[in-house]
Amino acid sequence: MKTERKEGGFSIIEMMITMAIFLVVIGSVYGLLQVGFVDRNRASRQANILKNARIALHLIGRDALNAGLSYHRIGGLLPNNAVPRLLNLPLDADTNRDFLTSIIAGNDIFPNNLKPSVRTDTISFVYRDLSFNGGNTISLTDASVVSSDTIDLITPSGGATNAKPFDLYLVESDSSQVVVMVTEVLASNRIRVSTGDPLEINQSLSGTGSNVSLLRKCNPPTIVDNCTTYVASAKRIFWVAYRVLNDGTLVRITFGNNTGASASDQIQQMPIAYNVQDLQIQYLMDDGRVLDDPIAGPDGIRGTVDDTPLAMNDVRQINISITVQSPEVDEQTKAFKTITLTASFSTRNVIYDAG
Repeated sequence: MKTERKEGGFSIIEMMITMAIFLVVIGSVYGLLQVGFVDRNRASRQANILKNARIALHLIGRDALNAGLSYHRIGGLLPNNAVPRLLNLPLDADTNRDFLTSIIAGNDIFPNNLKPSVRTDTISFVYRDLSFNGGNTISLTDASVVSSDTIDLITPSGGATNAKPFDLYLVESDSSQVVVMVTEVLASNRIRVSTGDPLEINQSLSGTGSNVSLLRKCNPPTIVDNCTTYVASAKRIFWVAYRVLNDGTLVRITFGNNTGASASDQIQQMPIAYNVQDLQIQYLMDDGRVLDDPIAGPDGIRGTVDDTPLAMNDVRQINISITVQSPEVDEQTKAFKTITLTASFSTRNVIYDAG
């Protein structure tokens, strides 16, 4: 007898149902993976934004805490409008010399392409470089006039050994405190200061009034108008500023002290944060007021006759707010993610000038 064989298998309908179920499962798994991927990107993006903002606050805070450290309590003198020119601030309305105070404010100065409706602030800090010359000042015992545009500062033997071209100094005496830039070091006891320096802050000896160099020697020593009495000292100082460029890059700017760099590179910008949408700074004064711009004076307008630049010496705390934007659009909100961080820093060294 012949045995009948039966063949078993899936029908087309069963195959289609199976494939449909398989695709649904795979689609669900893929969807979950996509959600996890998006969430991971969002978390990573937020971490990067926070890192950007925290680095910026840390660096600004470090300089804020140092502001005024072993500097002059009132500030050092510079030529008229040198400060606003170098910091891109509104020019002042007088012809007097500028005071380079330990802190300088700039309120609503720079436009920002990331948020055209706001203008960002800027801030500047000055303090002594205590690592220079073993922590000691350079003693100045005399000054020698080379020409109407050049004067040599004389130190005891070996006193100028650590000095370098383009160093930024505060020269202090009983009669004056003037900020200058070294243009040449001729010997271990002779530091040259000439006009035409990269910051254009050294003044000619042949000028008059506020346009004459304060480094000229008082003669006789009892005359202390627009001159320096030697015995004097020179402190190497740091001058740094923070501002946001139009593209949202927050930069730290250094003026002078760039040893080994050319004259044209004595104003250097170092990027410290990107995609900065806003930078706002407020100042707590010693009388309890909180101001956006202590220099602006009673009329609140910078660059007018009632400006009060020395009011920056009364700042006791600075409050910083920085808003950073994500570099990419958020997948869920379809908008840029922004995070705002705030911090406050005491200006504990501003009221002292020891050392």
